[in-house]
Amino acid sequence: MQTHLKKPAVDLTDLAIGIVVLGIVVSVGATILINVRDTNTANGTAYNLANDAAVGIAEYGNWFKIIVIVGVAAVVLSLIFMAFGRRQGGGGMTY
Repeated sequence: MQTHLKKPAVDLTDLAIGIVVLGIVVSVGATILINVRDTNTANGTAYNLANDAAVGIAEYGNWFKIIVIVGVAAVVLSLIFMAFGRRQGGGGMTY
């Protein structure tokens, strides 16, 4: 008799790796942009571009918690749909 390992209902590895990579990219990008901004003269073209980009990444960082919450909510909803969406027969509409 063979033993079969059960697959997890939802694989959270992709979500976790995506969040970690996103956090690293945002923090490294912000550090690079701030260094570029600080090495240029104030109100120059390169200074203004680097400053605008750093402000944009900072604004993205403010939304990071919401992005994580939406990702976790998507996992929870997928678990609910997997648990209750496999019923055979009964009412409901099919498309």
